[in-house]
Amino acid sequence: MDLQALKAIGQKIRVIVCDLDQTLLNSHKHISPANLEAIRAAQAQGIFVTLCSGRIFTMLETYARELAIDGPVISTNGAAIVNARDNILLAAHPMARDVALSILDQALNRGYDTAALTEEACYFSANSIRVERFQQYNGIAGEQGLKEIPILPMADSREAVSSSVLKILIQELQPGDLAHAAQMLQSIDGISITSSEPGLLDVMKVGVDKGSGVAELRAILAVEREQVCVFGDYLNDLPMFAEAGFPIAMGNAHAELKARALAVTDGYEEDGIARALYEYIL
Repeated sequence: MDLQALKAIGQKIRVIVCDLDQTLLNSHKHISPANLEAIRAAQAQGIFVTLCSGRIFTMLETYARELAIDGPVISTNGAAIVNARDNILLAAHPMARDVALSILDQALNRGYDTAALTEEACYFSANSIRVERFQQYNGIAGEQGLKEIPILPMADSREAVSSSVLKILIQELQPGDLAHAAQMLQSIDGISITSSEPGLLDVMKVGVDKGSGVAELRAILAVEREQVCVFGDYLNDLPMFAEAGFPIAMGNAHAELKARALAVTDGYEEDGIARALYEYIL
């Protein structure tokens, strides 16, 4: 598609949805000055800019505040939508508790690096290396006076998880972990499986993904598909590409995402979002 055609599509955009890691954030986990300036220019034109991430909302709050998002934010791969204005939960789609606990039982018994993410806390197996990311975020949140994430152990018992599970993570520790985990999960009904980065499986309630989150967002904001632009980089972003009129892949994106995009911009370290906004929308 040529530039003029893409600009014509861009002029219809009223909502921009950005994935976070490897998309909006640079390698230091910051929004670059160039991306922030471009987003503020879009907001000044009345375009609503928000986030859609595999992270829980608590881990999005610092960025929602920096972007001055006054409305819904999609978290946990579409399992929850929170109004960033007042932190009120607008929608939640937790896994069936018996299904979540069954998965946790099997994952813990097999020694997988396992996490259960809930609205109240995040639970980790004793061998988790992924917990370091959540501890890192708590350091950032503490510096900004924001709420920290309660990080709790699962030990060897899934019964430690006391509230509704929005998402389960299985991180590869040993070669073959993910292949074996995926085989285990295939026999379980009521779940959907994706991957938000290499070496990781994300497990949610059946029918829940970033696409369902964007569809809910459209309904809340009363906008049409062709009025939505999305930015993403990895496989869990594919469903939201299908729910947007203008899907844009980052230069560092997975090949499958690039194949589904209308445009490919620069990478996350090269202010790819800013470039695309100025080139097609602003």
